[in-house]
Amino acid sequence: MVVLTAGGRRETRSVPETVDRGQAVVSSHELATEAGMAILDAGGTAADAAVAVAAVLSVAEPWFSSVLGGGTWALYFDAETQTVKAVDGVGPAGSNASAEAFEPIALDGGMHQAVVPGAWGGWIELLREYGALPLAEILAPAIEHAEAGVPVTPEMAFWLGIEADNVSQWESSRAVYFQNGRMVQEGDTVYQHDMADTFRRLIAAYDEARPAGRDAALDAAEDYFYRGPLAEAIVDYSERFDGYLTIEDFHGFHAALVDPISLDYHDVTVYQNPPNSQGATMLMALNILRGFDLSEMDPDGAEAIHLQTEAIKLGHIDKYFHIGDPDWLDVPIASLLSDAHADRRRDQIRMDSALEWPVDDVLVIDPDLEARNTTTFHVTDRHGNAAAVTTSLGAQFLVIGDTGIHINNRMRMMAVADGDPNRIEPGKRVRHTSNPYIAMKNDRPFILGGNTGVDTQPQGQVQQFISVVEFGFSAQEAVSRPRFLTTAFPAARVPWTATNELALEEGISDDVLDQLAAMGHTVNRDGLWGSANMIVIDPDGGALQYGADHRGGVGKGLARQAETE
Repeated sequence: MVVLTAGGRRETRSVPETVDRGQAVVSSHELATEAGMAILDAGGTAADAAVAVAAVLSVAEPWFSSVLGGGTWALYFDAETQTVKAVDGVGPAGSNASAEAFEPIALDGGMHQAVVPGAWGGWIELLREYGALPLAEILAPAIEHAEAGVPVTPEMAFWLGIEADNVSQWESSRAVYFQNGRMVQEGDTVYQHDMADTFRRLIAAYDEARPAGRDAALDAAEDYFYRGPLAEAIVDYSERFDGYLTIEDFHGFHAALVDPISLDYHDVTVYQNPPNSQGATMLMALNILRGFDLSEMDPDGAEAIHLQTEAIKLGHIDKYFHIGDPDWLDVPIASLLSDAHADRRRDQIRMDSALEWPVDDVLVIDPDLEARNTTTFHVTDRHGNAAAVTTSLGAQFLVIGDTGIHINNRMRMMAVADGDPNRIEPGKRVRHTSNPYIAMKNDRPFILGGNTGVDTQPQGQVQQFISVVEFGFSAQEAVSRPRFLTTAFPAARVPWTATNELALEEGISDDVLDQLAAMGHTVNRDGLWGSANMIVIDPDGGALQYGADHRGGVGKGLARQAETE
């Protein structure tokens, strides 16, 4: 089949082997995928493998995600209880943060961009509930790669180029990303010795407390970060370099496993992460789309692209108006996902014209209804457990002193305007862009999916899902198909503008581009849109396939049969 490569070229790849009732890992980096499979082979659960994958990605893709300095939303299906839980590993803005102080420096890189890193707490909660292996075994692959070094991929070189001015001015970042007086380039090797040492210190805290039980050991590993030396190091760095974080912000932080939100799309139930995640955006778009007969349309045609684009716009617009930190505002999620609201939004779609921002808020909140109620990778294990993960720190290479921790820049995804539900306030959590999904069919995991790229995430996910469910594409075909991206809503990140454009990847024909323009879209061809990874499991027979996106150059999936205990 034909796929789009990282350089925009078209080349032929074979569809991955389908495995009968096996275990699988798919991620954006081959080293992380291999680490996850090794953990599964060692008897670990999907939770153990997910943490191992995330830790290796911290080494191999440190500008995008970090188990130590970032934030995580994940979904986990537990085969024993037949339930789906969401991992809320997102920390709040610092106690010294304010919209007034942040606005004039919103475009600048630096420590003022960081919120409390919640990812480590989220991973600890996942391991506490669903893990089986000791922390040393889970983190061993990350430590090995951090010490041995990882090659600079084209994508790492690209992002280092974008962040060159910042990396050059941060001494602790230069120590990692400069060699012989110059920034590392594609083909060089990057070493993360300090990160490896931090992993070892967390393991030591775990091991010291292990005689008191596994929960006590996990508590110790969590406390070493949030109520111990690592919190102190991060706060000290924040104070030295004009950040907003305080030690009390860390001491009071605890991640949680929470209930997901869901939507029935015909005979498939799609689970998403609840607010403060933007996961509802995907569900709102699907709720609109299920009122159209997409299966009868040409999947590459203007009509199908137009309908998906309009639904995605409206989902993002409702997100802008209504989604934020539920500790700070009442999020009317039931009304947003209601049939009545989907009908109202569907009625706004015209086949001969394109919606442009601004678009009015038309939500009617039903009090009775309410009363009843963001690097991506995926793992399935031999027991039937499944994890869908999107973990992120934003995109920067700011390293905290000698800890090796790459800190997030999530504050640029909070707003400064009065009345915005995502406005910066001390202690408020960002409307987080991470939102992987799990789709269930016949009470079994059917699709594990995700897409990277801020506002691109729910857009790519809708396109993946529709490609499989409505158009019958394989997992690999779904993630490889050319994507499209609308910007007809206020962007999640600074400068928070809407540009009312529809960007198309290479592979969408010129004829379709012309037809979309005739419908009123301002169209262009502008880059590659995120990285997507996917696992699809036959809900009847259990046959499993994965899709690894090759836009980043080093995505990889692995699947194999495994005997169930």
